[in-house]
Amino acid sequence: MPLRKLTAPGLVFVLLVSVCFAQGQFEFDKAHYIMHTAGSEKFEAVPGVLRFDGTKKEVQFVETNGTPALSLKYEEIKGMLYEKAAKPRYAAGLLLGGPLLLTKSKKHFLTFDYIDLAGTPKYAIIHLDKSNFQEAMARAESETGKKVERTEEH
Repeated sequence: MPLRKLTAPGLVFVLLVSVCFAQGQFEFDKAHYIMHTAGSEKFEAVPGVLRFDGTKKEVQFVETNGTPALSLKYEEIKGMLYEKAAKPRYAAGLLLGGPLLLTKSKKHFLTFDYIDLAGTPKYAIIHLDKSNFQEAMARAESETGKKVERTEEH
C-alpha cells in the first residue's frame, strides 16, 4: 500500500510532462524577462517561465503569478542573440574569503529581435538560468528555424 502512495505523485508528474511535450510546449523555468519600466529609463527583472509553444508557433514569457508578459509569433522574430556576461565576485570574496576573489559570476541572456504589429523593430531580453540555458537556446533554434548568434564576455 505505501508503494502505491509513493508512485501516484510520480505517475501524475510523468503524465503532465508527457502532455506538455505532446502538445508541443517546452518550458524553461527560473527565467527573468528584463522589462522596460514605462515612463522611465529603468529596467526590472520579472521572474517567470520562458515557453516555446509549437502548436501556436510562438515564444511566450509567463510571469510567476501566471500573467502573460510577452508573446512573439515565430515569424515576427528576425534574430536571436545569446550573451554570457561574467562579473568578478569582489564583495563575496572580501566577506567570505580569498578564493572567491578569483571567481566570476556568470549570467546568460537570450535576446529576441522582432518586429511588432506596427512594424517597429523591438527586442526582448530573457535572463536564463545556468541549469537550462543551453536547452533553451537549442529549443529556440529548433522551434524558430533561426540560428542563435553567440557572444561571450570573459
